[in-house]
Amino acid sequence: MKKGIVLAVAVVAFAAAGAAQSKVERIERGRYLVSIAGCHDCHSPKVDAMMTPDPARPLSGRPLTTQPPTQGPNEIRASLDFTAFAGPWGNSYAANLTPDRETGIGARYDETAFIKTIRTGKKPEGEALAPPMPWPVYGKMTDEDLKAVFAYLKTVPPVRNFVRASPAPVRTQH
Repeated sequence: MKKGIVLAVAVVAFAAAGAAQSKVERIERGRYLVSIAGCHDCHSPKVDAMMTPDPARPLSGRPLTTQPPTQGPNEIRASLDFTAFAGPWGNSYAANLTPDRETGIGARYDETAFIKTIRTGKKPEGEALAPPMPWPVYGKMTDEDLKAVFAYLKTVPPVRNFVRASPAPVRTQH
């Protein structure tokens, strides 16, 4: 009887260690995917002209100090830090992907809502993801990969940064 209890405890402990390891592996996979998918290119403020992401504000979206580019006819333009864009659709800003509960994905998204957004191109409120967000490409990721991305995003330090979504276009005079 004692051997059975010891064996059961060992099995439970081994399973718990495996689950913890798999959570760590999922987060690391998410970190890797965010890196190779170029998420920092648009979603992280930059510290220099070499487009180096600001380590104090990773994935926090367009800073309020970044003005949207002026919109020219039949052109797509980007701000110098690549967090604001203008095109035929109007202006769009890179979202705050940190887990901040008020300004990031913290309160608006759970894993299911995140995956649905990437698959459909629609935010939980029904608003469309604006260009240049390549959601049709990222939507082809496996469920496991999208779960890994979400798990990683939940570990990024939260940054309070309200990003306005798709304001009215700024048009140039002609």
